[in-house]
Amino acid sequence: MIDRDEDITVLREIPFSVDSESLQRLLRIRPGSQEAYNLDKMADFAREFGKPKAIYRTVFIDGSVEDSISVGGVVFKSALLSRKLESVGRVLPFVVTSGRELEEYPLDRRDFLEAFLWDSVKEYVLHEAVEFFRKEASRRNLVERLVWMSPGSGDAEIWPLQQQKELFSLIGNVKEEIGVELKESFLMIPTKSISGIAFQSEKDYRSCMVCRRVNCHYRSAPFDRKLRDSLE
Repeated sequence: MIDRDEDITVLREIPFSVDSESLQRLLRIRPGSQEAYNLDKMADFAREFGKPKAIYRTVFIDGSVEDSISVGGVVFKSALLSRKLESVGRVLPFVVTSGRELEEYPLDRRDFLEAFLWDSVKEYVLHEAVEFFRKEASRRNLVERLVWMSPGSGDAEIWPLQQQKELFSLIGNVKEEIGVELKESFLMIPTKSISGIAFQSEKDYRSCMVCRRVNCHYRSAPFDRKLRDSLE
């Protein structure tokens, strides 16, 4: 289901799949084991009750000054974001979530392995939702290569997590539309949610490229020292 209200688009009940066999291989779980059985049960729950969602807004850039950029009247402080958007006229601030429905799974939080498996299932659902958002937003906005930056992703000084507040204010009533709540800590509930500013780019970009963190399970691109050093 897709709702549009002027410049805001809400994607509800995003289609997704959970490939149990792929998850087993990714998590190195032995087929036929108790862990594999538990993972299958979790995947079945996600398929039946999961309703991942997304919201994004089409906004134009007002202008930039040194390490800050104004988007739709909201100022963001990030030298890299300002640089990435210097030749971009239109951006898509967004939030994508695996959905509050998955928080209803009867999880035994004392069982750390079970908690890890369920976390992995929700991460899988979020990944599916993000890919749907990427394709749908690209199609609707005639964008060939859609990339994004997220507050707090990568090193903290790249784009401070605290600017989640400004990002949410730019998008609108995110909690009412897709159930994602921004806490005082600037983290999101549900935790399997991602926010950011998406934009067209000739070159690929991922926050991982400027993050020095090693052995990160979620790294999607190698560290680019030249790009990182250019920010200092």
